[in-house]
Amino acid sequence: MKLKNINIGLGLVALVTFSSCADDKFSEYRTDMTKNQKEYQYLNSYKPLKDYVEEMKAAGKCNPDFKLGIAVDVAEFNKGEIVSSLAGSNFTELTADNAMKHLSFVKNDGSFKPKTVADFVANAKSLGMTIYGHTLAWHSQQNTAYLRDLITDPNAVKHVLHVKIPEAKTQVWDWELYVDPIKPLEKGKTYTLNARVKSESEYNVTVWPQGDATQYWPTPSFVSKKGWTVISQPFQATQENIKQIRFELGTFSGDFWIDDVQLLDPAGNNLIKEGEFEDGGMAGWSKPSWHNYTLDIVNDPDQDISGGGITDEVRKDTLSWAMGKWIDAMMETCDGYVTTWDVVNEAISGVDKDGDGFYDLQSATRGTVSADDAKANFYWQDYLGDLDYVRIAVADARKSFAAHNGDPSKLKLFINDYNLESTWDNNKKLESLIHWINEWESDGVTKIDGIASQMHVSFNANPAAQKSQEEHIVRMLQLMANTGKLVKISELDMGYIAEDGETHIMTEDITEAQHRQMSDFYKFIVSKYFEIVPVAQQYGITQWCATDSPADSGWRKGEPTGLWDRNYLRKQTYVGFAEGLGAEHYENAE
Repeated sequence: MKLKNINIGLGLVALVTFSSCADDKFSEYRTDMTKNQKEYQYLNSYKPLKDYVEEMKAAGKCNPDFKLGIAVDVAEFNKGEIVSSLAGSNFTELTADNAMKHLSFVKNDGSFKPKTVADFVANAKSLGMTIYGHTLAWHSQQNTAYLRDLITDPNAVKHVLHVKIPEAKTQVWDWELYVDPIKPLEKGKTYTLNARVKSESEYNVTVWPQGDATQYWPTPSFVSKKGWTVISQPFQATQENIKQIRFELGTFSGDFWIDDVQLLDPAGNNLIKEGEFEDGGMAGWSKPSWHNYTLDIVNDPDQDISGGGITDEVRKDTLSWAMGKWIDAMMETCDGYVTTWDVVNEAISGVDKDGDGFYDLQSATRGTVSADDAKANFYWQDYLGDLDYVRIAVADARKSFAAHNGDPSKLKLFINDYNLESTWDNNKKLESLIHWINEWESDGVTKIDGIASQMHVSFNANPAAQKSQEEHIVRMLQLMANTGKLVKISELDMGYIAEDGETHIMTEDITEAQHRQMSDFYKFIVSKYFEIVPVAQQYGITQWCATDSPADSGWRKGEPTGLWDRNYLRKQTYVGFAEGLGAEHYENAE
């Protein structure tokens, strides 16, 4: 039976409010099945997940400080409704989805917007839940524009004219961009239009030199492509008194950039007053007043602005200050309550360019990331150094935590990464991370308390592939345990891959048998954690997706990633997770 065919009714749930008294912080959140679904009644036999953790602690089977965590949409959690009720009744620790990342916290001018995080901390505190801080030093979801501006020589920035068109229309003249030459063109003479152009998608731009007549034929044109293209378009002025050049963009939608625009007369004189758009100049450029596309001057989106007159030493000093300022503001907002952090996130690449047997760090300057990633992200290590960027982040975190009411003895700093359980390279990424941790700590000052493995896994219907995956999860936990550091599974969720090894089964198509296989895999992962990781090193496990991923999600869209379905009802995977925590197995029964 497919789960999508089950008619499940949501029972009455008393929602949490953050003003609740201490004895009634949240209701127990359970699954209530309709009477005609007797085969699923066994799901109600399981207790809230955190109850099993408390039983393990009481029996001495896990670390007394072990945290069972869940990632939450902070905006939804802060409402004090169903998300906080589910989280509070089943888990003891929270991880913010995006709210505690640089881009969500740091404004374009370098100031901060702390309210959402401050509310999150206050609400978690009122429920007696801890927070795992995610994340301090990362290359993604940084306010890249602000950081790059800090290290850019203002005299080296290249500005361009940016046109953003909301939708394609029927005729080319439905969107127009105008530029007026400094003097009219003379009939019969040949002129040359030069420019650099770039567009979101390839487009043939029609150009109309507009004179006394209502139309100009023939009209020249040029092709704009995804990358910058230099065009040089000669044309003859066949009208009198041409005072305007019109770029026709009516059937285009998206982003269009133009720069270094010249209109050369036969003697080589440039008739465009402002074609380079420096110092904010747009003299001579305009659009019809009724055209509602946006027109502005921006930094060249493809320019490498790391050069210029700023030295590497000044750049490092500036970014060290920026990192410290950001970390201090986050620690001030959390006011000592958040004691555990991803101090560095996703540092390791999958490339060994220097041939030392270990993967290098991710880097935009050394070719260990894709061109798109290099453009979109901000790699602190490219400016602060492979060793110093982690050492600076760790030192800043410890200093600012103590300065803002934190007990230094309670602060735990983790390095978090993905694919540490990888089968294709026999856990080489984890071995590389351990190597780098030893390098970062080799100064005798830097201390990293733990390693966090994301574990965005999938059950693989191919038996051999699944067996290999399980073997490498075991090896991962063994390698992590052998470091002597705290061990955390930080972002656990699961999909399902068909036997071909490529097809991801969507929630709407998954069968009962496949749900059960995923449940068994959850039980394997959770139970192996407690079996392999010594009690003293057991920090915690965090489930990344409470519910299945929506079809329009940016994360594993449409996949059965949750322990609950989209109606917040328990799934078979809840059983596997609970039994991994030591729950008794309940058979289907009336």
